[in-house]
Amino acid sequence: MEKIDVEELVKFKMLPFDLYNDNGEKLVNAGEILTSGKLLQISQYEHIYKDMPKQQNSGSKKQKRQFDDYTGLEESGSFEKEKPREIIFDKTVNRKSKIKAQAQVDMKSYFATTMFALQDNATQEAIQMIGEIKDKILDDIHAILPDVKYCSQLKLLGNYYDCHSLNTAILSTALGYKLNVDEDYLEKLTKAALLHDIGITKLPKEILEKTVLSQQDTKIFQTHTQIGYKILKHEMGMPEDICLVALEHHENNDGSGYPFKLSGEQISEMARIVGLCSFFDDLTSNRTPTRIKNTKEALRVMLEVGSKKFTPQLLYQFVNMYNYNDLESYDEMAQ
Repeated sequence: MEKIDVEELVKFKMLPFDLYNDNGEKLVNAGEILTSGKLLQISQYEHIYKDMPKQQNSGSKKQKRQFDDYTGLEESGSFEKEKPREIIFDKTVNRKSKIKAQAQVDMKSYFATTMFALQDNATQEAIQMIGEIKDKILDDIHAILPDVKYCSQLKLLGNYYDCHSLNTAILSTALGYKLNVDEDYLEKLTKAALLHDIGITKLPKEILEKTVLSQQDTKIFQTHTQIGYKILKHEMGMPEDICLVALEHHENNDGSGYPFKLSGEQISEMARIVGLCSFFDDLTSNRTPTRIKNTKEALRVMLEVGSKKFTPQLLYQFVNMYNYNDLESYDEMAQ
């Protein structure tokens, strides 16, 4: 065990390790939300120590969900690791996009290669590639932003799993520029958006291919947030604020989301931005029960959902980021 100061705990919203007192008694389990009240309780102890969680027999149910679900899927045999395969990606181009056609294709190709590297356990290579994609998005969006009139001019088209994380990162970056966040925050935001669904890479393939999920399928799918946190934190060594985006991007403003039913400012700001942009891409990719034809219809749905899912200020900024009257259908944009 290693000694730690209470001041160091403030940066964590959810603990990645167990906390103990001088007598070796566990104070807080890894995976628990670190509220201000809990911090106050911990601060009463003269010395506190951190330690990584033990195997499955120790810790709370929440801890087990946080750190063992990912392992459990592999051990249960519910899916097999894919054998080496040719990397195939969608070459569809959005002819209305302000991003150059070749850049659209290259971005999808490089991201597909990056995901393959992660699945093949080439973690360091994948981290470097994610950094390169992040830099490309930051440069491209900064260059074209003055000429973008509609959200649809930023969207990559094609296979959902080739495009979704890229589209979420592109929209999050554009919104970050509009919000005038600082350079360090913007870089983290873009990287977090690229990696927000990393947990999906460990889910059973048959679930991802279904158009309608059973109740049990839904429970398994929802574990991708906690799996993603574990991958980013313990395998890729990403900063806590980036890891929290993977964990919290399906939390809702009214507390109706998952995995912990957080609400309002309990959800990290970066996760709120990425969650909003991810939901918008799902809408415009027709991956939700609500079917839409164009961006205008998607923005109307966003406003109807309103503060149930999103903080009002962030939703207002997003809806007013570009011209609302975007009527061209996505089918018409594809070559």
